[in-house]
Amino acid sequence: MALSGNATDGIKRRIFGAMISTFLLMVSVPAQADEARALTPELLAEYVATSFVPTEERKEIAAAERYCLAQAVYHESRGEPEEGQWAVASVILNRVESARYPDSVCGVVFQNAHMRNRCQFSFACDGRPDDGGYGNIIDRQSWVKSHVIALAAYDQFLEGDTPAEGLETAMHFHTTSVSPSWASAYAQVAAIGNHIFY
Repeated sequence: MALSGNATDGIKRRIFGAMISTFLLMVSVPAQADEARALTPELLAEYVATSFVPTEERKEIAAAERYCLAQAVYHESRGEPEEGQWAVASVILNRVESARYPDSVCGVVFQNAHMRNRCQFSFACDGRPDDGGYGNIIDRQSWVKSHVIALAAYDQFLEGDTPAEGLETAMHFHTTSVSPSWASAYAQVAAIGNHIFY
């Protein structure tokens, strides 16, 4: 017999309540600890309800975030010097930190991707596949390199490390072959390879 959503939720709450009680019995709070910081069933329940993500789910999210970052580095800067590829990764991660953009790498990279030629990064809405590494050896090597850079950049981001000097505030870039109207509204912070960063 299948349980309704409410019944399932009730069972989960009872199991969770028992887990909290058991956990609290196992944890001793020193007598001199500040009561405001003491772990209570309410505090633990609030944490789990608002912040808790199972380890396997966190690993899946991190893998997806790294993959989205690698796609952007590959498509936006694979022909650029390594410093320029890191700079593109920095722009994306700076946007994740900004309240003006989505709060995930994939959200930033694929923002407005459903609108042709209205996305933040042209590869995301050009109608072509977003994977890479097909074709000649240079393409394949560039695909691997973009993943190495994305892995390292994302891990540094999670650890709270800041981007390379001069790129801490960079949230925009364009190639030197274009002069977008928005560029005059921002201060240039770097020019690397064929990209200008703002």
